[in-house]
Amino acid sequence: MPDSYFVPIDDDPFEARWASSPATAGPWHPGQQHGGPPNALAVAVAERALAAATGRSDLTALRLASDFVGPVPVAEVTSRARVVRAARSAALVEVVLAAAGRDCLIVRVWFVRASDTAAIAPAQPEQRPVPDIAEGLDARFPYAQSIEWRLVHGGMSQPGPGAAWARPRTVLAEGYEYSGLARTVLIADSASGLSASLDWTDWTFLNVDLDVHLARPMHGDWLLLDATTQMSDSGSGLARSTISDQRGLLGSGLQTLVVAPIRR
Repeated sequence: MPDSYFVPIDDDPFEARWASSPATAGPWHPGQQHGGPPNALAVAVAERALAAATGRSDLTALRLASDFVGPVPVAEVTSRARVVRAARSAALVEVVLAAAGRDCLIVRVWFVRASDTAAIAPAQPEQRPVPDIAEGLDARFPYAQSIEWRLVHGGMSQPGPGAAWARPRTVLAEGYEYSGLARTVLIADSASGLSASLDWTDWTFLNVDLDVHLARPMHGDWLLLDATTQMSDSGSGLARSTISDQRGLLGSGLQTLVVAPIRR
C-alpha cells in the first residue's frame, strides 16, 4: 500500500498539482478514484488556502458540499482554490479539482469560528471504545484496503444497511495532516458501498455528490459510519449516513446515486 494518497508536485496554496497514488482507486474502475481521497484533499487545500489568505487559525471546517462533474482519474490532478467569503464568524472556500484540463470535482467548504459555548452544550459522555472485532471489509479494491475497518454489521457484499468503525492507514499527502472534516469525508463517501442494496456484479450506483455536515470538531482517529440506502423506481437513490466519533454523534452525510444495470 502506498504511503500516501497524493504526492505534491508543486504546492501553491491556491493552485497546485498532485500525483495520485494507486491507493485512491475505487470499486468501479482501477483508473478512477474513490470519492473519499479527492474530497479529503479538497478539504486540506481549502484549509491551507484560507490560512494563507487570512492568516487566521480560529476557523474550523465543518461542512462540505461536493459535486462530481466528471470521474477523478488515478493520475495527475490540479487544484484551484478561492476564498469566496471570509467574515468574522464564518468563511467559505471553493476548491476545483481537474485532470487533463477538465474539471472533475467542485467542492465548497464552510468554516466556523471556534468559540466557547460549553455552558450550553450537553455534558461530554465517556469515550466510547472501538470494539475489538474482526478487522476488515469484504472489499479488495485499493481504497478499501487503505482503510482500517471494524465492521459492526452489514457489509459491501451483504445487501442492506451497514455500520463500521474506520480510520485511514494511509496519509493524505506529505506535509498535510488530516483535519476532522478531511478525515470524515474520506470515510463518509463509503456510505453508499457499505449500505449497498444491489448486486455489484449486476448494477452500478455511483454517487454524483457528497454532502457532509458536522455539529462539532471531530475527536480522535476513529469514525463510526452507520449507513442506509434508499432506492427508487426511477433510476436514482439516496445514501444516508450517521457519523459518530468516540465521544458520540458527530454529524451526517448524504449521497445522491445514479442507478443503472451493468451492460454486458
